[in-house]
Amino acid sequence: MKKVIIVGASSGIGYDLAKVFSTNGYEVGITARRLDFLEKLQKELPNKSYISKMDVADPAAARETLAKLVDEMGGMDILVLNAGIGDSKPSWEFEQQIIMVNMAGFTALANWAVKYFEQQGGGQIAGISSVASVRGTHIATVYSATKAYVSSYMEGLQQRSNRRKSNITITDIRPGFVATPMTQENKGMFWVASSHKAAKQIYSAIINKKRVVYITRRWWLVAQLIKSIPDFLWLRG
Repeated sequence: MKKVIIVGASSGIGYDLAKVFSTNGYEVGITARRLDFLEKLQKELPNKSYISKMDVADPAAARETLAKLVDEMGGMDILVLNAGIGDSKPSWEFEQQIIMVNMAGFTALANWAVKYFEQQGGGQIAGISSVASVRGTHIATVYSATKAYVSSYMEGLQQRSNRRKSNITITDIRPGFVATPMTQENKGMFWVASSHKAAKQIYSAIINKKRVVYITRRWWLVAQLIKSIPDFLWLRG
């Protein structure tokens, strides 16, 4: 039985993704800061599962937690890095928190997983970026910047893996608007997918070892449009 660990599984996409993996026969490890939410989720999973409290904003501790969870599960085939936060009008203090979770925490765990999979002889890392990674935006400046970092970092990891013939697949997941607790107060959203629908498409992308995928798929069109807008127009806001 294959084994997947989902970081950031207490709600939204991670919560539903754990259920999709478990339904499809995977042993699932789930982590988040809120242990009570994980315990609730664990009761809904049909296959064997493991839970572990993790604060991604503390990169050193998060790496230790991941290592212990992998050991408890007896291995790992797929790591899904779903933990992330954002805000449209953050203070510097909250911007710093976004950077710690979305960049420092993400990098710390991805770095650990790459070394683990290199020793194992293969594996897969799926990271949740965003359509917002395509260009900088005044609406969520630090969020889009951190997600651009996530996509760029994963592209570099894939290139390095290919050069080293490490047999590691890196999947960059770029969701558009998904109905989650983090987005429930956002205004002006369109093409909003349920977290269940998003999770099903993400699962399909992961098992088919896609490199980059937009969730839902129609957001690819939005990304291409955004990329095509000349700078002099985009920077007017």
